[in-house]
Amino acid sequence: MSGMRFVAAAIVGVVLAWSTAPVLAQMELGVIKGQVLDDAGQPLEGVKIRLVNVDRGREVVLTTGKDGRFYRRGLQAVEYKMTVEKDGYQPINDAVKLVAGTDRNFDFKLAKAAAGGSKEFQAGVAAFNAGNFDQAVTQFQAAIAQAPAVPALHVNLALAYFRLNRQAEAVASLEQAAALGPGDAAIQYQLGSAYVDMQAYDKAVAALQRGLATKPDLAKDPLAAEATATLGAVYFAQGKVPEAEAEFQRVLTATPKHAAATLGMAKVFFSRNEVPKALEWFERVVADHPGTPEATQAATFIKELRKG
Repeated sequence: MSGMRFVAAAIVGVVLAWSTAPVLAQMELGVIKGQVLDDAGQPLEGVKIRLVNVDRGREVVLTTGKDGRFYRRGLQAVEYKMTVEKDGYQPINDAVKLVAGTDRNFDFKLAKAAAGGSKEFQAGVAAFNAGNFDQAVTQFQAAIAQAPAVPALHVNLALAYFRLNRQAEAVASLEQAAALGPGDAAIQYQLGSAYVDMQAYDKAVAALQRGLATKPDLAKDPLAAEATATLGAVYFAQGKVPEAEAEFQRVLTATPKHAAATLGMAKVFFSRNEVPKALEWFERVVADHPGTPEATQAATFIKELRKG
């Protein structure tokens, strides 16, 4: 028997999946096990799983290991109040009933807790959406003063700086966010793109590679696919054409009509003076992605190639 429940937090959601399977155990006892991940899919060590016997009030506390897993056998087959908690994360509160002779498996995702300075954060978001980027910076800075260790606040401050063309401050904010959340791939992707804009290509490669280190499924993760295509573009800008081609091909294997990767492959063939192949790939961009910046760029190449 299996199923899924959703536990909603004020700002973010937490997914709780459960299943049951028979095990060899004393008939009056049960087993509970599972794994806890963060919202980036990484194992969380040191998470406390508190089980309070509803009838007798007795408490059992389990703690996750380095792999985020927990396990306990020999528990009474009764109903428990369950809390899953770790400092800095939104806790889960739920109820679970263990069944004699049954192995219960719980897999959790814990989301980061709501940041301190949330009033200022919301004011910053409102100012940003209204186009008042100076005010957004002021409010995000105020939020950071109250919760300096929350990466998302630094990311939002960076976005406001970008809108004000304060590039150096934006990159510094993203660097701070990356330092606070080294396992957050999305932040590494943003930082890598910022370095690309600054033409700091070696730093861009390092950031993008850190974000892609977990080898995400590009077919299911659009951000990772875009980051991989960006990495290919950086390699191409550095004159590392074989490395660029490998990254573009990786994206196209997962998502065959990806605009940036298709344009990248066209440029690879162009750089090798393989004009028919280059034309073929540029034409794919125009046909598959009309009206996009990639199509506009491809059309320029097509016009020049046909002149020759």
